[in-house]
Amino acid sequence: MEAYRYQELVYLVVPVMVGMEFFMTARAERRGFDNPPVGTYVLDFFGFLFAAIIPAIFIFTIWSIETGAFSFGNDTLARFDRYAVMFFFMGAWWQVYLLTALRVRRSRDLDVSDWYVWVPYLGLGIFISLLVLWVSPWGLKWVSVIWFFFLFGALKLSGVTPKVIEKVFWVLTLITFFGENLLFLWLETLL
Repeated sequence: MEAYRYQELVYLVVPVMVGMEFFMTARAERRGFDNPPVGTYVLDFFGFLFAAIIPAIFIFTIWSIETGAFSFGNDTLARFDRYAVMFFFMGAWWQVYLLTALRVRRSRDLDVSDWYVWVPYLGLGIFISLLVLWVSPWGLKWVSVIWFFFLFGALKLSGVTPKVIEKVFWVLTLITFFGENLLFLWLETLL
């Protein structure tokens, strides 16, 4: 297996963590209900999607391309692999925002410090910035790290409520998700 494939596998850390956060949020939202709300099943579905299905498809495409197991669909598998890499490569940012929004939502009902939200946010933000942008031009890895710290500082020092912080991260998730996919479609037309 090519060496860069091992780096691609490390990208799975963030979606698996997002999947676990979906599961924990669903469990927290079920408390106190005899009949759980329908939304908890949706959260469980997304947990399963992020923690199991997406990593399985990602690993399957890497395996099938590397071994040549499905030679009849190499072009399709190569496109699927490129999208998976884009999903994790650029998607790491929106997934960190998503994880933070879910964590803020869950932490409102817990008696925990606000560092319960900020430590994973900053840790994953730095991890992704350095992993994905390690060899990027113009020092983009440091721009990304500074962005995560700036956003943390702005929200922490402004004293906004957890509900507002959750909304900010949901908006960032949507903007980054749609921006990533539009950029990927544009890049697909060029390459």
